[in-house]
Amino acid sequence: MSHRPAPCLFAGLGLALALLLSACGKTAQPPPAQAPAAGAPQGDALLFAIHPYDTPSRLLARFQPLCDYLGAEIGRPVRPYIAHSYDDQIRLITGGQVDLAYLGPAPYLSASGRIRDDPTWGGLELVAAETLHGVAGYRSVILVREQSPIQTLADLRGRRFAFADHRSYGGHFIPRAQLWEAGLTLADLGDYSYLGRHERVALAVAHGDFDGGGLREDVARLYLDRGLRIIATSPLLPPHVIVARPGLDPDLAAAVRQALIEPSPALASALAALGEGEGFAAVEAGAFEPARQMVKAIEGALPALEAP
Repeated sequence: MSHRPAPCLFAGLGLALALLLSACGKTAQPPPAQAPAAGAPQGDALLFAIHPYDTPSRLLARFQPLCDYLGAEIGRPVRPYIAHSYDDQIRLITGGQVDLAYLGPAPYLSASGRIRDDPTWGGLELVAAETLHGVAGYRSVILVREQSPIQTLADLRGRRFAFADHRSYGGHFIPRAQLWEAGLTLADLGDYSYLGRHERVALAVAHGDFDGGGLREDVARLYLDRGLRIIATSPLLPPHVIVARPGLDPDLAAAVRQALIEPSPALASALAALGEGEGFAAVEAGAFEPARQMVKAIEGALPALEAP
């Protein structure tokens, strides 16, 4: 089968559909679903769910100061909860078992029902978007070992590739599009796996278990000193967001929003824990339309592609 690179990365739905129609052989096999481990919110405390894109200890170090800040600002304790998986987090926030959640673009689209063309399904409220140096969005990268002969994405043909979670925009959908632009579908890879957390992708490549991997840029840069290098970087992607569960008191959601986008000086230390240049800004659902088109196309085609 011949593969013709798309003329422009992420040009829109046409690219995603072309990616799917050209794929053959192996396709993504999502991991088994896990039952939610958190119960309904208890007492006055609000639960803030974070998807497990990095190690639990590092996530708690990043988000505990933010939860402490929000609790002080709104007058209610806010407790972080590290979800077991991306699917776990989606179930918890849509089922009202947590009050707030930090979601990537693809999980947000799934939880809000926009993949189903039914924005009322999830009933989520967008609270704020994460920014970096004042810009809403983040980037995804593909990395290899420093001493690897692989120099371009096309060199990954026949090689082993690691994705993050199958729900991850920056760790699955965007690396798929980057590979497609280089003329590669999943069938062109020698092997591939979904490892869940982004840091596992970096470590698996560093240890030689895979020849390349796709993940969030900020996580990737934490591991470059382990003998890794980046061979491709995505354009700016839609931001991660903080959302409120269906039915959360509108005054509480508004208080959280104000604390994030009109912050008091106390937010500075919490932002420093999240990372250099971090901040929050207002966001509209329309910012996720390009991502919705790509995710809908890829997820909608997966069942038809599972046959050999």
